[in-house]
Amino acid sequence: MKTWQKIALPIVLVFLIAGLRLYFVWKARQDPGVITRQADQAKPLTQDELAVITRYYFATFDQAKQLEGKPVWIKAGYSLPYYPYVAGVVQFGKRIGVLPSAEKLSISKLVKSVAPGREENRIPHGNRQYFAVFTLDGNPDAKPGTYAAAIGYAEGNEETLYCDQLFYYEDPKTIYDNWPKSVWDAVATHEPKIGMTENQTRMAVGMLMETDSKTEGDRTVTYTAGDKKWTVTFANGVATQVKQG
Repeated sequence: MKTWQKIALPIVLVFLIAGLRLYFVWKARQDPGVITRQADQAKPLTQDELAVITRYYFATFDQAKQLEGKPVWIKAGYSLPYYPYVAGVVQFGKRIGVLPSAEKLSISKLVKSVAPGREENRIPHGNRQYFAVFTLDGNPDAKPGTYAAAIGYAEGNEETLYCDQLFYYEDPKTIYDNWPKSVWDAVATHEPKIGMTENQTRMAVGMLMETDSKTEGDRTVTYTAGDKKWTVTFANGVATQVKQG
C-alpha cells in the first residue's frame, strides 16, 4: 500500500462513521411516530399526585417538639390509638379508640412515656415511646379533654419519629382543593361513595386496607375504619360499588 493510501484510509473511515451517525440521527428525526409512541407511554400526573404535602423528616424527639402549639390533621386514619392524658400521665388503661381520618388535633406538647407490654398501639415500644398531647378542637362532637397518642419511640440512643406518616401539617382541604364538596361531605361522615378515587376513599375511611391487587384504581379493597368495614370496588380510577360490612 502506498504512503498516501495509508494516510487517507483512516480519514475516509472517520468521515464514513460520522456520515452514518448523521444519517441515523436525521432518520430518527424524520419519524414522528417515535416521539408519539414515547409520549403515549408517559402517564400524566393527576392533580392529587401534583399536590404539595409538607414533610419534616424529624429525626429526634427534640426536633419534633416544634409541633407544640400547632394543629395537625390525621393522615393515617383509623390506625392511631389514643388515650386520656390526666395530670401529666397517659392513661393506658382507658384507651378511647382510634383517631379517624382528617381529624384535626391541636398539639399542646410532646411527652415521653413507657407503655405496658400488653398495650399494642402500632408503634414499637422500644425503651420508651413518644406521645403527642392534644385536644380535639376540630370536632364539635368529641368529648372535651386532653388526650395522647404515640408518634415515635426510642431504642437506646436510636430515635424514630412517624410524624410525617401520621399527620398532615396543613388542612387537607387546602392540599386537595380540587375535590368537590360532595367528597368532603363524605370525608366528614367517614363514608365512601361511588365515584370517589382511592385517595379520596382513604381520606374518608383510613389506611387499614386489604386487597389482592396492586393495581390502584382497578381492584376491590376492604377498609377497616374503627368498628366498621367497607368493601369498595374501583374501576378506571373511581369507586363503582360500595358495600358496608
